[in-house]
Amino acid sequence: MFDTITAISTASGAGAIGILRISGPEALSISTKHLFQNGNKLELHNIKPRFAYTCEFQDGPRKMDQVLFLYFAGPNSYTGEDLCEIHMHGNPILLREAIEIFIRTGARPAKQGEFTKRAFLNGKLDLSEAESVGRLIGARSRFELELAQKNVFGEISRLASNLRSQLISLKAECEAEIDFSTEDLTYESFEQRKLRILKIIEICDSLLKRSRQAEILLEKSRVVLYGEPNTGKSSLMNLILGKDRSIISDIPGTTRDYVSEEFLLEGVPIRLTDTAGIRKTSDTIEKLGIERSEKEFSSADVRVFVIDVSAKTDWKIFGEENRSKLEGAVVAANKIDIADSSWIPEKILNLNLPGTVICEVSCKTKQGIENLIQKISEKLISLESSEDYVILEERNRYHFTTIVNSLEQCIRLMEDRAPAEIYIKEIDSALTEIGEVNGRVDTEEILGRIFSKFCVGK
Repeated sequence: MFDTITAISTASGAGAIGILRISGPEALSISTKHLFQNGNKLELHNIKPRFAYTCEFQDGPRKMDQVLFLYFAGPNSYTGEDLCEIHMHGNPILLREAIEIFIRTGARPAKQGEFTKRAFLNGKLDLSEAESVGRLIGARSRFELELAQKNVFGEISRLASNLRSQLISLKAECEAEIDFSTEDLTYESFEQRKLRILKIIEICDSLLKRSRQAEILLEKSRVVLYGEPNTGKSSLMNLILGKDRSIISDIPGTTRDYVSEEFLLEGVPIRLTDTAGIRKTSDTIEKLGIERSEKEFSSADVRVFVIDVSAKTDWKIFGEENRSKLEGAVVAANKIDIADSSWIPEKILNLNLPGTVICEVSCKTKQGIENLIQKISEKLISLESSEDYVILEERNRYHFTTIVNSLEQCIRLMEDRAPAEIYIKEIDSALTEIGEVNGRVDTEEILGRIFSKFCVGK
């Protein structure tokens, strides 16, 4: 890392501001060769770290832009090296020209993720925090952003450090028993040691479980609208999406196949599906659509059962006949503005259907739509924040899984009365894995795979 790198750090395309970064031993001298104030070159000895300077950016005598210049002296910078930022107007042609000028003056183009890689190698970030920067930049929803923020600010790193401390303590106790077995010393009992190991396993298992749950939510959760023809499924879909996506008609059987759309609902990425109306029919194509509807509904993450409360119906009988489909579903009681006197929600609720929620709505007047969206959102994540979830990159999932396997094998060996010299090897294995979580290893293959996913300006 004895060379100086440069790149555009803002997103591609035109914008009000574009930021160039230069990092390395020659960052300051290369930058100032092209920065002027009132016709005079910006002198190195006059520049203070973390101060902003308004300058003209020039290529020789040619004035190119009015810019804002900032200098961060290493090690107090993002990369841990001397780092300069030039804030220009965000014209892509102008930014590319400026980069070419810096390259001509002695810098080289940065590789993907090289700024963050240097931050890791210089001890400004550990490996888990560095990985999270990529997730933070590419977050597709508020939920994913919150999870990435937790990791960027060190949640996984702190947990890994805590587990490492526990494993070191455990290993020290085992080694003391091996080295001083002939001394008159008291060591923890078999059960005490086993409980310590089980506690570490429990922490890792919980972390893996919370990560799997988060991954499910980060994938597009499937919300399926289901019900008889003309109950208002298509109208409801269009209202939730805020645009016309499904065809609306008074003619039964308009939707012959399911229609899906991907979007963010309360910050969570979902796939909303409008299904064919369920009824008895002799139409072969409509039958196929109904079969697909049943399959979609049964496998949905959130099931929305749309009913028409304007029709005279014995809702107790309806509930009993559709018990399996109503259990755990959000029931959208549509056409509440013209509800028949037979509609009494308690006739369904009194059937003791676990997890069933009834929302009275009107696609015509839009009454209750916001409440329905809120109930669907609550079903999706059950909590209003990402507090109980965590995100693990594939590499870390592997390491925590291996730790669990090693410690479970350690307990099996202990129960088989194996000597400490044997089962301590499994503790050593777990320690190696926890070290790799935060990057306490020097493996170019791991680093290359992680940082190659970043943009060149990061």
